[in-house]
Amino acid sequence: MGKIRELDDLRGLLAVWVVCVHLLATAGVNPSSFGFLAPLFGEHMRVQIFCILSGFVIFLMQSRRPESYGTFMMGRLLRIYPAYLVAFVLSVLCADFAMSVLQTAPYPGPRGEVRIVLMQSAFDRMPEHLLAHLTLLHGLIPEGWLPNAAYAFLGQAWNISTEFQFYLVAPLLFLGLATGPRWRRIAVAVSGVGLWYLLHDWPNPADLAQYAPYFVLGILSFFFWQRDWSDRRHLNPLVVLALSGLTFAFADMATGIWAFILGSLALRRDQGRIAWGITWLSTKPMQDLGRISYSLYLLHMMPLYVGMAMLNDAGLDRKPYLLLLTVVTFSLALPMSWICAHYVEAPANALKRRERARATA
Repeated sequence: MGKIRELDDLRGLLAVWVVCVHLLATAGVNPSSFGFLAPLFGEHMRVQIFCILSGFVIFLMQSRRPESYGTFMMGRLLRIYPAYLVAFVLSVLCADFAMSVLQTAPYPGPRGEVRIVLMQSAFDRMPEHLLAHLTLLHGLIPEGWLPNAAYAFLGQAWNISTEFQFYLVAPLLFLGLATGPRWRRIAVAVSGVGLWYLLHDWPNPADLAQYAPYFVLGILSFFFWQRDWSDRRHLNPLVVLALSGLTFAFADMATGIWAFILGSLALRRDQGRIAWGITWLSTKPMQDLGRISYSLYLLHMMPLYVGMAMLNDAGLDRKPYLLLLTVVTFSLALPMSWICAHYVEAPANALKRRERARATA
């Protein structure tokens, strides 16, 4: 089985999920109002799934296409940095406009108030925040050194820094955990756990240690994927449903969702079963979303602010305000993301492929 198309499409779903959560926050909707489904509309589950996905995909890439550390990092930078830089520059240029619409929001809620605080913090120490974000290490700077470093100007970019931190260590983790003698793998695993224990309270909410357990789940998923699951006594639809359902209900929703997706893909690959629960991920709309998912994740707040500027003084009740804001945001964000994906991401990816081919030659 080559490229797993559904995982690219899953990124599209996660990006739309992010936009919806930010829309709800803009309209002052509290996630707790959704009852037991509240975690689905909080700030972390979608990021947790993305970290699991990233750990899995990066190890799978390393196993299929061995390359030097420098080639790997160059490829990753060409993948994430150009679109990130475009989004960050646009966010800085539009910061005054964003602050004005946030201050006039009719339903600010707690998240809206936090956004104003973060924006003011970015203005107070703009040079330091600009430099931190340009290095992609803003998720490592302690809060005591630079308050709100993870969220300045381009709030959703905190996760890009977390991801970049994982890229810095991923090739070394792959060499230590997936190659060589067993004793070395055990030593690397134990050392990694010890290092995480020392750093898990690092004073920045976007540092790698905060989300390391989910990257580790992705790495463990890679080892699961490397096995042959053609024996139906060991893996079958009932087992997948039971394990993912129990995990979703009693342990961790993000892990439960991922277990269902990965188990369904393994059943399709090794047993030829139709992955009924995830066939929708392969539909044309999901594939289109997958292609623009990264740009949509980075750029959607600017269309959202435009929608706020159009609607803040309209005197609308909360529900019509949220509905119209959703329509305006997606109407602007989807074509904007397509342009960025087509004219920024695609050329950078083409350059990445050429550089990789040159390095291989």
